[in-house]
Amino acid sequence: MEDKLILAPMADYTDYPFRETCRKFGAKYTFTEMISVDSIVMNNQKIHLMLPQKGEKNIGIQLFGNDPIKFMEAAKIVENLASWIDINAACPVNKVIKKGAGAALLDTPELLAEIIYSLKNSVNVPVGVKMRLGFNKINIEENATLAESAGADYIIIHGRTRNQFYSGKTDKSIFKKIKKIVKIPVGASGDVFTLKDYEEYINNYCADFVLVARGAIGNPWIFLKRNYIPSLEERIKTCLEHLQLSIEFYKNEVYAVKKFRKILIKYFTGIAGVTEIKRKIFTTISYKEVEDLLYTNLLNINISLSSFIKKNSF
Repeated sequence: MEDKLILAPMADYTDYPFRETCRKFGAKYTFTEMISVDSIVMNNQKIHLMLPQKGEKNIGIQLFGNDPIKFMEAAKIVENLASWIDINAACPVNKVIKKGAGAALLDTPELLAEIIYSLKNSVNVPVGVKMRLGFNKINIEENATLAESAGADYIIIHGRTRNQFYSGKTDKSIFKKIKKIVKIPVGASGDVFTLKDYEEYINNYCADFVLVARGAIGNPWIFLKRNYIPSLEERIKTCLEHLQLSIEFYKNEVYAVKKFRKILIKYFTGIAGVTEIKRKIFTTISYKEVEDLLYTNLLNINISLSSFIKKNSF
């Protein structure tokens, strides 16, 4: 894998417009958001927009559930759309945990291994698993070893337990330990917000590749893999292009704008005027309203601020 920075699967974020936006800036490998095996088996029409779209390459489909048979059935249905299949054993949210899925699988290592084994013997694409250090106890070494024994082609580790959710710092030291006990590629996930974070995983902790999740929200420039700081004009342009792609994809302007609001805010973190954007964004329902809001409350304010600073500098 020549490009080691990959767009991570993120529920309700990494849809087709998000993936396409990141691809424009160099994301060669991407994931779908996690998709329920039950929804695929039952042919829930909503999941068709979540699956890879025509022309997408180098994309993994992430599945979640807790039934090896349903995993196998679902994977067979979608494998022609996938470059690889990823098993979610990392999601910490309660509604997933209550179903015995996501990070709950970490407390049942034998079941997780059975799911991996079932998939490896039923599909013709690589199969891997994204996992955390454990549920409320750290058992990553057991889960990693069993995953490899079951036939996993790779593992991805998020360096927190389920009970930590996203609090505290990820435990990066674990990667060197796991690299010593498994021979398959080990990917790193967690707290990747800058080029330095990416390079640290690769150079200091021996990760074979790195997933960027929250660090890519509103920041597709991270895939340039250089310390690039976009101008405000670039941020607005890319943000509006992303929104327009969402409207075209979902074919429903109001729905697309509402879905996009949480991403839009991230494009302008730390920019003067963003507080006003946060206050007003939840009343916007059209592209034009968003465009006017950005130019009025961000660009004009920052131009005026820049002029004031230049005029009053010594």
